[in-house]
Amino acid sequence: MICSGGNIHILRKTPSEWNKFSGIGGIVLFTAVFATLSAGYAMYTVFDEIWTAIGFGVLWGLMIFNLDRYIVSSIKKTGTWWNQILMAIPRLILATFLGIIISKPLELKILKKKSTNS
Repeated sequence: MICSGGNIHILRKTPSEWNKFSGIGGIVLFTAVFATLSAGYAMYTVFDEIWTAIGFGVLWGLMIFNLDRYIVSSIKKTGTWWNQILMAIPRLILATFLGIIISKPLELKILKKKSTNS
């Protein structure tokens, strides 16, 4: 519930919403975990220093966690479907940005392995 930005006091009154908010919180948490791992690996490949990589990875993961949690918790289901799409645009941009950032170090590692095997 903490990761989704849900209000515990309100959710205690509406137990049917627990699954929804747990799922949202899980997505936010795992996005931050993958961002932490990706940033840590990217920094390690650049600087070859484990503590710098861990520090930057954790810092990056916390920043992504807070940003994603804020965006998710600030989206309200009000108005027309067009207004809901407009409110979701920052989340979609963040998801695209994170997808590129998370996949790039993995792509570089895979291509590095292929080039050394050839």
